[in-house]
Amino acid sequence: MKVGESEFNVNRMLDINSSLFNKDNDLKDNPQFLFSEYKRFFRAERFLESLEFFTKSLGKGFPSAEYEMGYHCYYGSEQLKISKNYIKAFNYFSVAAAQGHADALYYQGLMYLKGIGVAMDINQALLSLSSAANQNENKALDTIGRIYHFGCCDISSDPKKAEGYYKIAVNQDYPPSMFHLALLFENQHRFEEAYELMIQSANKGYMEAINYTISTYK
Repeated sequence: MKVGESEFNVNRMLDINSSLFNKDNDLKDNPQFLFSEYKRFFRAERFLESLEFFTKSLGKGFPSAEYEMGYHCYYGSEQLKISKNYIKAFNYFSVAAAQGHADALYYQGLMYLKGIGVAMDINQALLSLSSAANQNENKALDTIGRIYHFGCCDISSDPKKAEGYYKIAVNQDYPPSMFHLALLFENQHRFEEAYELMIQSANKGYMEAINYTISTYK
């Protein structure tokens, strides 16, 4: 091997090693990578490592991480030693919601609706829920449907609007909306449509529909 070729090969190896080193450094600050590692360690039940990666993924403009922390704060996480804290949950959801995260928008709207972790505000609730519903988030569609189905605060019952929201979720195979739309149809004496939806919801394992079917359609 000629001297020039040897120098070329050494320089090439240095370039490759440098590239790998830079890649590793980039990954340490990459929130998507950190979040995926959190998920990987969580599935492996290595919760200390999972929490370490999870914590590092926060505050880096990756809304899925902020949503996930909001979720853990909302329900609590025994594995990650995170206690329920509705104020923190609302704050994390709001960060993710500001970046358009559909699930975070749903929870933000739900918390405004129920006054959990924040002052109750039906207008803000509808604003957040509608933003989630515009992304076809089923829980948001169903919640807005129920707001117009039964009325809430200053919002009067509007069965036509309720039906519209329910139907979008039903078309996406969402069992709770099948159940709620069935109840709406029963109130309108549309019994055949109601029965079909109720059975469909029950067949998908939705417990409220199962219990209702057992007690009503004997």
